[in-house]
Amino acid sequence: MNSPLRPHTLLWKIMLSTSVAITLLFAMTGWIVLNSATRATSESVRHEVQASFQAYQSLWKARADRLASVTSILSAMSDVRAAFSTGDEATIRDTASELWARVSDDDAIFLVVTPRGGVIASLGGLARNSLPAELPLVREASSHFPAQASGFLTWSGQMYHLTITPVYVQTTGGTALLNVLVAGYAINRGVAERLKSSTGGSEFLFLSGGRVVASTLHGPDAVLIASQLHRSGSTVRSSATEYAPLITPLAALDGAEVGQLAILRSYETAHRQIATLRRDISMMWLLSVVVGLVLTYVLARRIVEPVEELDRAAAEVARRNYDCEVPVKSGDELGRLAATFNGMC
Repeated sequence: MNSPLRPHTLLWKIMLSTSVAITLLFAMTGWIVLNSATRATSESVRHEVQASFQAYQSLWKARADRLASVTSILSAMSDVRAAFSTGDEATIRDTASELWARVSDDDAIFLVVTPRGGVIASLGGLARNSLPAELPLVREASSHFPAQASGFLTWSGQMYHLTITPVYVQTTGGTALLNVLVAGYAINRGVAERLKSSTGGSEFLFLSGGRVVASTLHGPDAVLIASQLHRSGSTVRSSATEYAPLITPLAALDGAEVGQLAILRSYETAHRQIATLRRDISMMWLLSVVVGLVLTYVLARRIVEPVEELDRAAAEVARRNYDCEVPVKSGDELGRLAATFNGMC
């Protein structure tokens, strides 16, 4: 007996066309869904980068404002002005050290310098020999005096963010600039890690002259990504991860760009979500094909069965056996065809 699913049978053609139709339908639907999901997740990652940048601005401004407030208060204190008026380096150092120890952060830098930029005292853990004999940024900041000024500085491969505060004393002729307070932070891995933990996991990369100054990424990955930032594109890649970058310039006191900050948001979570969605769509397609084929087989068998009976009866007539009769099971087109066939026989 021939199988009902042998090739070229009507049932086989119905099953094949149904499976092809379901596959094409799910392929088109899956492509549309995945394409929309990819755009949505990519846009979400870019929004997260923007949110990280705004958080960085808020955190950095709060930190700089705190140092500016502290140094502004110190510059207005009478005992500080009295110590600075002596001109004695040891007296200035001792007074500044005592006051700074009460209000400073552990990783903050504090310098007392002359109006020409010569370093008198270096506090906060920064070695004096790690600085130039004179800080040219103090002379650059003098155009802002008596207001404070802040900006980034690079020196000997290290980057700093500094706030410059003048200390004035009243004289018979008006006011005179005694000394200048320089406070700030070194830009290092610790600073980058704190920014990362405060912004929900974004990676931070500080650059100067194309060279990595500080980063939350490991050395080879940081260098690899730094080499890609000058290219136009919406993504950069490390050895194993793809990121959405946002690059902002870092300005010196005079407004000139001395470096860049790249904030990176990983696509890893987005790619996992897309992979999960792709797997779910594949499983739904497989299940739909199986269910569709089963339903198609059941329904098609009911439709094809009268045709097969007509086919067998026609074969009997071809053998001159006119006693065959096709059962009439419905009043539809197939039922009327069976009745007509019986009438002809």
